[in-house]
Amino acid sequence: MKWRFRLGAALGNTLEYYDVAVFAAISMYLSAELERLGYSQATEMVWGIFALRFIVRPVGGYVIGRYADRVGKKPALILTSLITGTATLCMALLPIELLGAYTPMAILVLQMALSFSFAGEFPSLLTYLLSNAKDDERSLVSALISASSIFGVIISLGLVFTLERILDPKTMQSIGWRIPLLFGVVNIVISFWFRAKLPNQPNIGKQKISINLSQAVNVFLLTIPGVVIFYSQNISSALILGYLEVTEFKSIYAMILSGILLLMMIIFGYLTDKYSTPIKIFNLGVMGMVVLSVPLYFIMSYNNIGLIITSQIIITVYSAMILCNSAYVFFDEARENITTLSMGFNISCALLAGGTPLLINHLISFHILYVGVFLSLCGMGLIFRGEVFNNHLK
Repeated sequence: MKWRFRLGAALGNTLEYYDVAVFAAISMYLSAELERLGYSQATEMVWGIFALRFIVRPVGGYVIGRYADRVGKKPALILTSLITGTATLCMALLPIELLGAYTPMAILVLQMALSFSFAGEFPSLLTYLLSNAKDDERSLVSALISASSIFGVIISLGLVFTLERILDPKTMQSIGWRIPLLFGVVNIVISFWFRAKLPNQPNIGKQKISINLSQAVNVFLLTIPGVVIFYSQNISSALILGYLEVTEFKSIYAMILSGILLLMMIIFGYLTDKYSTPIKIFNLGVMGMVVLSVPLYFIMSYNNIGLIITSQIIITVYSAMILCNSAYVFFDEARENITTLSMGFNISCALLAGGTPLLINHLISFHILYVGVFLSLCGMGLIFRGEVFNNHLK
């Protein structure tokens, strides 16, 4: 497949993930709106909605996964663009005054629609892009998929950051937070334009499509480290920085961190294809997560800016090793069965993705060290299964 088609498909994923990440970027404004409606624990409610949205992931993964297996990956990608763009546009135009106390329920429904869509979008995309990738480009294509997600996060954070510098706080609270959501219209147009031009690929068709339970369980375990790393690095970074009381560059910290992570993923993707294999680098990254998370988060507790930056760079290195190869690792385990891949991937997301920011917010109220313990434990599932050390030693 030509790289222009890959970039076009990945751009659609960027826009999909932009719509997912923008919710976190405007969470403080949504909390203020709910407080105005009389909800005393508005912040907890907003992050609770973020967590609850993930319960529909297995359903979306199964429905859209079967659709992709039977009808085709390209139609599935176009369908998910339509759902995501429409739901985001509805969020932008949400009539809070009219809905009143029903506003949280409306937000939850729209967020669940986004989650349902993305549950099928990511597995369909990685299967579409990796099914004909050459051996010497598997990791780079895999890195492109995950990097496109992080690029969506950076765009959402950058747009909100810019608006906060242009608009006064009152305007930002009244209409400013809706502007990033209005880019859902752009999402529909751009995603459709790029994905309509993608070449079709053979699909499984009407033959029996069954879920391979063993492969789904393996994908579930393989997904855990990447999901936790992604949401702790890109969504929960502001929570961690708030605990550390580092206020000088808090507003741009998340963008800088995501940008460094994206760059490292592309570099590791290139180096992996040239000198190693995706599974070996993925496993090495998981081992770094298990062994180093606790001491690194403990070091950050000293609130020394130099130690914080050094620790964060090391965390970003093993995070990049995991994330740049995770898409290929899932694909290789599922053997092109999108439904099997979707179920394992999305059950893991349902259990951990939405709850990671909530859990981190709770853990740092005791000590940031417990965040490191949580991350370390999330990587141990593969070790107990024997995947990390056995494959690394091959």
